Amino acid sequence: MMNHQQIIDHLGALGMTTYEAKVFLALTRLGEARVSEINAVADVPRPAIYETLSKLEQRGIIEVSTGRPKKFRALPPKVAIKKMESEMQEAADEARCGLEELAGSTHHDPSDVRIWVIRGRSRTMEKISDLVDSTKKDLFVAGYPQMLLDLEDMWRKVKGRKVKIRFFTGEIDKILRLKKYGKLIEPRFDVKNLGDQTSDVLFLRADGKTVLFASEHEEGKGKDLTAFWTDDENFVRFVNYVTEPMTRSAD
Repeated sequence: MMNHQQIIDHLGALGMTTYEAKVFLALTRLGEARVSEINAVADVPRPAIYETLSKLEQRGIIEVSTGRPKKFRALPPKVAIKKMESEMQEAADEARCGLEELAGSTHHDPSDVRIWVIRGRSRTMEKISDLVDSTKKDLFVAGYPQMLLDLEDMWRKVKGRKVKIRFFTGEIDKILRLKKYGKLIEPRFDVKNLGDQTSDVLFLRADGKTVLFASEHEEGKGKDLTAFWTDDENFVRFVNYVTEPMTRSAD
């Protein structure tokens, strides 16, 4: 069961201020309540409660009685949360439209190479997933065997979309099960045995237009991932020139 602070944090993620979350939580617990009763349990300064109640009423998630003293009550949780979700979705849609308009009008110097950095394992994996999901025709993947195997669910989805996928690693015998998702490229040269190499290293090239390199590194007491990616036309063209001989060997 969640404690009060966890509920307040989740309400904050739905756009409530801390005071609004505390007052709404208090009303949910109390049912109908006067300001003095709300003040006794909400841990909000009394002068701030009036303004907070007004904002909650404007959002349509509490109701106010007539007469004196006024009483307040929260809408049922299911109804209130649905209203807040609707507000957030509407705000997100409007923000997306505005940002897309700005993005469409932005122009960059084509000679200015931009390589973007993503830090953290979860964010790196999200970017890899987004890149794989957006691939339409061709995906070239290279890296240490374990990294390729760990992402097997992604390769399965790619095959389902009939995207051509090719895998390259120095130890091809360790990824034989990935053959059902795409072609395995045999190295044309001897690759030094890395022994107990446990680092994750991955390279992706999507549709010959976007490239990403992810590498594991020490971070504090454990390991984390950092990725570098770009869709810069000049940089990607050079990467295609370097990697194309390997990919042709699988065709």
